[in-house]
Amino acid sequence: MKKNIALILAAMMMMLALTACGGKGGSGDKTPASDSPVATPEATEPVATPEATEPAAPSSNHVVDYKVDIPEGFEETQMAGLDANWQNADNSSINLTITDATSESDFESIDAEMLKQAMDLQYKAAGFEAEFTDRYFTKDKVCGLPAYQYCFDVTLNGVDMTQIMVCVNADKTYSFSYTDASGNWLDQFEASAKNIQLTVE
Repeated sequence: MKKNIALILAAMMMMLALTACGGKGGSGDKTPASDSPVATPEATEPVATPEATEPAAPSSNHVVDYKVDIPEGFEETQMAGLDANWQNADNSSINLTITDATSESDFESIDAEMLKQAMDLQYKAAGFEAEFTDRYFTKDKVCGLPAYQYCFDVTLNGVDMTQIMVCVNADKTYSFSYTDASGNWLDQFEASAKNIQLTVE
């Protein structure tokens, strides 16, 4: 049951990326293969780092590569609709969805309440009852690009999970979702989410 819910949660995150993150009127088309950035996963333990000053806005927003720190024990797998996906045996996951860029004003208007409403509608349409508890919502830039970070607990048909969503608006919208299905990964997921690297040119 927990495995099925974890898979549904990953699918819902993809759908959310196509709606709330993808902006109004976005087709949700994926980046063409020739332009697709290549992940550079690294299995590392989180390392405390001093607070850095916010990076200057890049001169371009065309992303050519990205790097995500993937904890040990996560295997890269293919899942329809996701541009990248890593799964753990406990059904925790990290995934990436790349969609059309969102207009600056639409992206700026996104908040935790809007995201919760979108997710709740999608879960209800799929026959699931969801309860959300916010942990935090921030709009810290990622590599100088507009972004938000949303961390919340969700109870989905009685199964508890914690999610972190990091959405970056560049030439495309890059939506990274971390799903902790066991309660064992939050610290490493938060460290990974804070260290997402996008290379632009």
